[in-house]
Amino acid sequence: MIHVMIMAGGKGTRFWPLSRHYKPKQFLSILGDRSLLETTLSRVDGLASDQHNWILGSALHQDNLNRICADIDDLSILLEPCGRNTAACIAWGAFEALKQDPDAICVVLSADAWVDSSAGFRETIQLAIDVVKQKDSLVTIGIPPTRPHTGYGYISVDTSADGILPVQSFTEKPNLEEAASYLAQGSYYWNAGMFVWRAQHILDCIQRHLPHHYDCIKSFTNQDIRDPKQLLSYYEALEPISIDYGVLEHETANMVLIPARFAWDDIGNWSSLASYLPQDESQNASNHDMVAVNSHRNMVFSESNKKIVLGHVDDLIVVDTEDALLILPKEHDQSIKQIYDNLESEYQ
Repeated sequence: MIHVMIMAGGKGTRFWPLSRHYKPKQFLSILGDRSLLETTLSRVDGLASDQHNWILGSALHQDNLNRICADIDDLSILLEPCGRNTAACIAWGAFEALKQDPDAICVVLSADAWVDSSAGFRETIQLAIDVVKQKDSLVTIGIPPTRPHTGYGYISVDTSADGILPVQSFTEKPNLEEAASYLAQGSYYWNAGMFVWRAQHILDCIQRHLPHHYDCIKSFTNQDIRDPKQLLSYYEALEPISIDYGVLEHETANMVLIPARFAWDDIGNWSSLASYLPQDESQNASNHDMVAVNSHRNMVFSESNKKIVLGHVDDLIVVDTEDALLILPKEHDQSIKQIYDNLESEYQ
C-alpha cells in the first residue's frame, strides 16, 4: 500500500500577519479559493490505486484539520502536542503505516507548496515509487534550480548517472555567491522536502542516527497513544531536528534523487508570492484594488475593502489584515520571523 504522508504542522511565521498560530499558512487561501492544504489533498487524490492518506499535523490546528480533511479517517490524522521538526512526525507516520502494512511505502510531502502540473507531479512520484519497489532506495524529489535562491537547501548529485541520480550531499541554505556557484555547476537541485521510501527502511535509518527518537516514538505507538495531552511528555523529551539533518545527511549512500517533472515553489515568504499575483506595468503585485504612483516592484496583500494607494515608494511589502498592518522592505522579508517572535501573544 502507498501511504501518502502530508506534513501540515508548520507555523507559517514568515506569512505574518495573515498567518497566525491558530491558522497558519497551510490553511490560508493565498492562491485561489482553496487553502494550500486543500490543493495538496486534491493533487494527491488517486495517486495510487492502493492508497492511504495521512495528515501529520498539530493539535493546535485540530479544528482546521477536521474541517478540511473531513474525508480522511480521524485515526489517520496524527496530532502532535508540540512541534519537534520533521524527524518526529515522519517517524510517527512510518510506525503507524507499518501497523497496517509491513511493506508500506511512504510518500512524504509538505502541505503548503505550489506545483504547476498535477500530471507532472504524479508522473514523478510514480517513478519514485517504482524505484523504491525495485531497489528499496531512499528517494528524494529534486527541483531543477531556476535562479540562485538563498532560501532553499540544496542537494548535490552525481550527474554521470541518467534519470535516477545518486545523492552526494545535502547543503544548508547558501549565501548568494554559493547559490550562484551551485547553479553554474549544474549538479545541484533544490531540496523540496519530498521523499519516497519504505516505512521500515526509514525507521531503520532513524534507529541508527536518532535512537532516542526511535525508542520514544516506538514506545507510544506500541501503546496506541494518540491523545496529544498524553503524548506531551514523550514529545518534550525529543530534540527538535529535521529528517534531513538528523538522518538523511548520513544516509547519502542509500539515496537517489529524481528530478521533478514539474515546477515548484514553497512560497515561503511574501516576496516569493509576488510573482503569482496580478502585476501592473511597474511590477507592483497585488491581490487588491491598488493605485501606485511613481512606485515600483511593491507587493500588496489585503483582506480589507480599503483602497490602497502607494506613492513614490519602491520594493516594499504591505500586508493589511483586520488587526495588523505590516510594512517593510522586500530585502528584509526574512526578518518577519524575528518580528513575529517579538510580538505579544495575541498578535501571533
